[in-house]
Amino acid sequence: VSTDKQSRIELKLPDESFIRFDEETTFELASINFDKKTKNRDINVNMALGKTWANVSKILGRKGRFAVATKTAVAGVRGTVYRINVNKDNSVVVKVYWGEIDVSAPSKVSHVEPPKKVMKPSTVAGPHPVPGPHPVSMEEWTYIVRALQQIVIRPDGTALKPEGFDLAKDDLIEWVRWNKRLDAGIRK
Repeated sequence: VSTDKQSRIELKLPDESFIRFDEETTFELASINFDKKTKNRDINVNMALGKTWANVSKILGRKGRFAVATKTAVAGVRGTVYRINVNKDNSVVVKVYWGEIDVSAPSKVSHVEPPKKVMKPSTVAGPHPVPGPHPVSMEEWTYIVRALQQIVIRPDGTALKPEGFDLAKDDLIEWVRWNKRLDAGIRK
């Protein structure tokens, strides 16, 4: 889905979360599943370009997943308000207003196929030494970003450490003010 100039989209999701997309944003709703009985959710959005704002409901039981993925990062959340900017160079800025999120490098494995047939039992080798601590590669990083913090992910997928941001300066952005007005109308 792509939004044109001077257009925005707000979606109310089945779990009572809201996600909004600014003008000139391209995204895909990969999955939107919520089981009211079990409170299990599986909501995944793929962002190609542009700006999104998510007001994620806090559900009892903390089951399932709510994630926004870009080429260089994945943000997974529960009970959080945050925004993501995906720039043309694939750099990403994630800002958290309330709650916290896990931001990590995207997984190289998107789907694991189940075995085609059941194998006969076989002997498994005994315990063996495992490697100790090692430098974390670009593909392995994960950060927790808390309220009033931001994280920047460079176009090559490397991430800077989370740091605070100036809320007063952020409030000068019309997109931020618009989202805060809408969020004020949502009952928690």
